[in-house]
Amino acid sequence: MILNWINPEEFSFSSFLLMDRWIVRMISTQYAGWHEFTNNLGIALKYNPTVAWYFAQRSPESKPSIDDMVAAAPSDLPPDEVRKAEVFVIRAMETSVVYAYPDIMQRNCDYIYDWDKNLLFELADFTDKLVLDVGSGTGRLAFAAAEKARRVYASEPTDMLREYMRDKIIRENIPNVTVVDGTVQTIPYEDDTFDIVMSGHVVGDDYDREIAELTRVVKDGGWIIDCIGEDNLKRTVKDELLKRGFESFYHVSKTGGDIYRYRKRVWK
Repeated sequence: MILNWINPEEFSFSSFLLMDRWIVRMISTQYAGWHEFTNNLGIALKYNPTVAWYFAQRSPESKPSIDDMVAAAPSDLPPDEVRKAEVFVIRAMETSVVYAYPDIMQRNCDYIYDWDKNLLFELADFTDKLVLDVGSGTGRLAFAAAEKARRVYASEPTDMLREYMRDKIIRENIPNVTVVDGTVQTIPYEDDTFDIVMSGHVVGDDYDREIAELTRVVKDGGWIIDCIGEDNLKRTVKDELLKRGFESFYHVSKTGGDIYRYRKRVWK
């Protein structure tokens, strides 16, 4: 899905040198069936050997796929054909590219800049609560919750985004947000730690495993919240969440998108 958050022509393929291991692995191995993508990625990596080397070092498990793609790429392509392949990959991976440029992400992603924090506050009482934000990104949910919560832990697997949030904490003197590494499937906290566990644009790859992990770290009687941002996408309700006990809240965004928010109170 092309979201037009960036103009790929403006980005160097060397931007991929800023990617984390999990992104390199995703790019290198999860699109094997999309031949147009792997063909263009193979060309881009063949003619950018530093990026190919970085991919193999950063994600050793991806090296066989990388080697195969590079070996299959044609030799002696003219620069304009190489650039065309680079732009194809950058456009296809725009949601990963913006992770390396948090300021651009904050400025260009409609689900962030169009969002109203009251949409979060409607879902639970954050006053004096201990909160975990999973997949925090640039901190859309975390910094909103921090206005009311006792402390917010922002868990984010992408290094550039973690540093962006840490810089904001220092710049704006925000005393009650702590940034940590972690994913929705591997949350670095003990059982029954948080009053509220929240996320947005995170749950959905493996519902059972992800919700089990969110449930593990929330206290008895606490809340799990899924609160996406604002955009113009047309959606239907997530039946996978409803059948697992979540209730949904629907509204239409300012740009005509179908926005569903979800919450579940956890009893253990």
